Amino acid sequence: MAKLKFDGGKNTKVVSFKVDPLTSKKLTDLRNLYSKEAKRRVTTGEIVKQLIALHHGEVLWGFGEKYTT
Repeated sequence: MAKLKFDGGKNTKVVSFKVDPLTSKKLTDLRNLYSKEAKRRVTTGEIVKQLIALHHGEVLWGFGEKYTT
C-alpha cells in the first residue's frame, strides 16, 4: 500500500469511534509519521478520510484513486 499524501482541504463531518489501546498506538504512530512528513499537524480525521477513499477505490473500482462523486 502506498503512503498517504496530505495537502489540506476541509469539508468535514464529526464522526466518533472507539479503538483498543494497540490500535490507538498504531494510529498515533501514523499521525506522528505523517505530521513529520507534511511538516504540519495531520489529524486523525485526515488519515481516516484518506484511508476510506483509498480502500473504497480498491474495493469498488479496482484501483487506489480517489472517488470524487
